[in-house]
Amino acid sequence: MSKKTLALIAAIVVIVAGVATAIVVGNHQSNSKNNGSMSGMSMSSDKKMNMSSSMDMSSSMSDMSGMKMDESLPTNLKAAENPKYPVGTAITLEATHMSGMKGAQGTVAAVYDTKVYEVTYQPTNGGQKVTGHKWLTKDDFKDMKDHKKGDKVTLESDHMPNMKGAKATITKVEDGPAYAVNYQPTTGGNMVMNHKYLVESEIQAR
Repeated sequence: MSKKTLALIAAIVVIVAGVATAIVVGNHQSNSKNNGSMSGMSMSSDKKMNMSSSMDMSSSMSDMSGMKMDESLPTNLKAAENPKYPVGTAITLEATHMSGMKGAQGTVAAVYDTKVYEVTYQPTNGGQKVTGHKWLTKDDFKDMKDHKKGDKVTLESDHMPNMKGAKATITKVEDGPAYAVNYQPTTGGNMVMNHKYLVESEIQAR
């Protein structure tokens, strides 16, 4: 084989190798760009996700703040003279009215000689009907009168959001006394002050 032929073959090999190298490099750069773009998209999605989560969390916190209960004590009810658990008694709660209530430790804040009522009512904001809300007293009714099971009443209290002015039906009546209590929820968080109301069967001394 002549020298010219060998040189020609060598030149062709070099050209082919160069073209192949260029193709490989080009593909690598293209993939890098695509990966960079995908990475940017992922970051953008993460940011959107985090922003959305923060917004949801803020909304939840706002809703929770809206659930803050009325901490005032009534002025129109007679204080119980010799309750089983006097004011200041250290207690454990057995009720399940609220999340974190059962098993919570607290103290008796006030005791009233009055009947207590369980009610079902339609919130004034048109939300879902609340069934079996415990407990209210006649101080929580617009007419301030004693009632019996089945009576229709208008609620005057604002123990819960959208309760005041709501139409309700009395579903249960107990003789009382009615206990207002302070307690530390088992779920953590701030101390609940002057929760209204519990009955004696929902309390244990500790």
